[in-house]
Amino acid sequence: MKKECFMVLMAGILGICALTGCRKAPEASSDSDILHAKSSAERDVENITAEDTAEEESGTDPGGIYDALIGTEENGIRICAKLPTVPDTIPTLTIGKRDDLDGDKLKALLDSESKDVKDITAAYLAQREKELSEMSEDDIPSEWVYFGDDSNLIFSDGQKEASFARNTSASYEDERLKKSCDAIYKKAPEINVTQDGEAASAKFSAARAEEILLNKLAVLDITEIHLTKALYYELEETAFYELHFTPSYEKTGIAAEFGQLTKGEIHPQGTAWITEDGIAMLSLEDCCGKITDQSGNGKILTFSQVTGILEKYLENNTLLGLSDAELTQVELVYYPDFQKPELILTPAWHIYTPLEQKIDSDDEVWNRVFERGAATNIYLDAVTGELIKAE
Repeated sequence: MKKECFMVLMAGILGICALTGCRKAPEASSDSDILHAKSSAERDVENITAEDTAEEESGTDPGGIYDALIGTEENGIRICAKLPTVPDTIPTLTIGKRDDLDGDKLKALLDSESKDVKDITAAYLAQREKELSEMSEDDIPSEWVYFGDDSNLIFSDGQKEASFARNTSASYEDERLKKSCDAIYKKAPEINVTQDGEAASAKFSAARAEEILLNKLAVLDITEIHLTKALYYELEETAFYELHFTPSYEKTGIAAEFGQLTKGEIHPQGTAWITEDGIAMLSLEDCCGKITDQSGNGKILTFSQVTGILEKYLENNTLLGLSDAELTQVELVYYPDFQKPELILTPAWHIYTPLEQKIDSDDEVWNRVFERGAATNIYLDAVTGELIKAE
C-alpha cells in the first residue's frame, strides 16, 4: 500500500496468574502434552463456556452495536463495534499442500491467447541460485520457513506469466496491464473504498472488481473470499483496485491483522490489482492448499460469553487493558497455526483496533497503550475461550 506506515506494538499479555492453593488431587490441564494444575482463570473460562447462554444481555445482539467497558477503569477493555452475525457451530480446518497444481491447471490460470506458452521454471531457478550465490552469509536467513514443499512451476507467453510454488501458493501477472497500473500507482490519489464507500469509482465498481477476481480464482477452486481492504486508484484513462483478501470458508475468512510477527508463523494472504479489462497482478501466498475438516463442528461462544471470559482474564491479569483505548472491530475468523506440515485453522473471535486507525488516532492514548503493554488486538478461541493471541 502506498504511503504505508508500520507500527510495532509491544505485546500486552502477562503470564497466567499464580496457581491457587494446592489440593490433594488438582484438576489437570494439558498444554503441549504437559499436565499442570488448572488455574482459577482456566476454571472460570471453562464454567463460562459450559453455560447454555442466549444473547440476553443488552448490546450483545448479533448485528447490533456493542458499546461498553469490560473490566475496570484501571484495567479494562472498551469495545465499541458492530457485532457480526455468526453460525451456531463451526469446524476447525486444516490446509495441506495440494497434489493437483500441475501444468494443465497452470495453463488454465495463465489463460493465454498465444500458442507459444513456455515453461520457464528452469531459467527462474537458475537465476535464483545465482542471486543466492552472490549474497553474503549475513544476508541469507539462517532458517527458511516454508509451508508446502520445494516444488516450482512457471509458465509464460511473453506477456502473461503464472506460477505455482510449494503446492500452496500461486501468482499471475499480465505485463501490459501491470505496467499501466504501475504508471499511476505513486501518482494517483489513494481511496480506501472499505472506509469511504462505493462512490470512490467513476469507471467501475468494487463489486465488479471482486467478480473479475473470483472468476480467476475459480481455476484454483476458490469460490469465496474474505475481502479485508479495497483501495482505488484512478488517473486519466487508467483505473484499478488493489484488493487484499483471504479465502473464505462458509463465509468465515482467515485472519488478516496480526500485529507483531513471530518467526515461524504462516499468514495466508492474497493481493490483486484489478482493472476493468482484467487482472494486472495476483498473488496468493499460502492460500492454495487442500482444505479438510480436522474436527466436528464446535459450538461458537456467544458474545456475552466472550465478554465474560475477557472479564475473567482481566481480573486475573492475564490481560492488561487501557480503558480509554477503544477497540472498534469484532469479527469471526480462522486463526492460522502452522504445525508442520499442515496449517491448522482455528475459529476465533477477533476484537481489535485496525492498525491504520491507531496511526490516525490520538497519539497520546496509543503511546500509553504501548507503555502499558495493553491489549488492542485480541484473538480468542471461538469454541474453547482460550486466549490465542493478545497484544
